[in-house]
Amino acid sequence: MLMKIDKILVEETIQEHILRHGIRREELENALLEGKPKVIGRKDNRYKVITHYNRHITVIFDYEQYNIAIVKTAYPSDDSQIRRYKKK
Repeated sequence: MLMKIDKILVEETIQEHILRHGIRREELENALLEGKPKVIGRKDNRYKVITHYNRHITVIFDYEQYNIAIVKTAYPSDDSQIRRYKKK
């Protein structure tokens, strides 16, 4: 599924949380905007994607109107997620 993301919103507490996973805001934005996100799960407007820019990361976000992604969490993808990403 192709999805267009024009804007990424990350609350300060979420940003602190993903930083503990070793993911900087810049890396998150590059991965979602310039990488090739692949949807691996969806419930209503909440998406779970694996994407790759410099490394594979998994991102969970709400996809709102006007192509806005509101990030809930992000973390480095594990081996099984990377295999799934490469398979699709």
